[in-house]
Amino acid sequence: MGYNARAVARLVEWADTGVETPMYPSAEVRNHEIDFGATLSPIALRNLFDHSAVHLNVEWRDLPADNWHHKVKTVQGRTVPAEETVWMRTREVWVHAVDLDNGATFTDIPEPVLERLLMDITGAWHARGTDEALVVEVTGQASPLTFGDTASASPTVVSGSLPAIARWATGRGTDGTTAKRDGTSLTPAPPAPAWI
Repeated sequence: MGYNARAVARLVEWADTGVETPMYPSAEVRNHEIDFGATLSPIALRNLFDHSAVHLNVEWRDLPADNWHHKVKTVQGRTVPAEETVWMRTREVWVHAVDLDNGATFTDIPEPVLERLLMDITGAWHARGTDEALVVEVTGQASPLTFGDTASASPTVVSGSLPAIARWATGRGTDGTTAKRDGTSLTPAPPAPAWI
């Protein structure tokens, strides 16, 4: 979480100065940061998190209004306006709060965050063509949410509540989901395509 805040802050600095500053110089550097961070004590991790969060907030606070539209590039290679960094950080904080395995679950994530997360994930699948013959249905909503290859004659249909589908779509388990293909139940649901 701390290293992600630093990486997002680099994108905001890029938007501010116009000098290309990638989130990470390379995948190896990102992986090294993660591996190194795993060796830090809890106190050091809290300090890293606190300092990096303050730094990111200062970068956002000081970014001139016009620069929020400047384009930057994510670690996945997508070109986005700097204003997208707010969502990038939001997504990171909520999903990894669950990953910390300290009691948070996808049911704790606000519904608008889950909906946007699911739109991001299914959009990434569609852009890469990995959603072929896959339909995702979110049940229990006032307005049904359906994503994926709805034109397929024989799709695999994965259904569940919004938290369960978001959990499945992020690759964090199949609890609370069901899957069917041609009327036949699939147990467990197949793994979701990679989203990052």
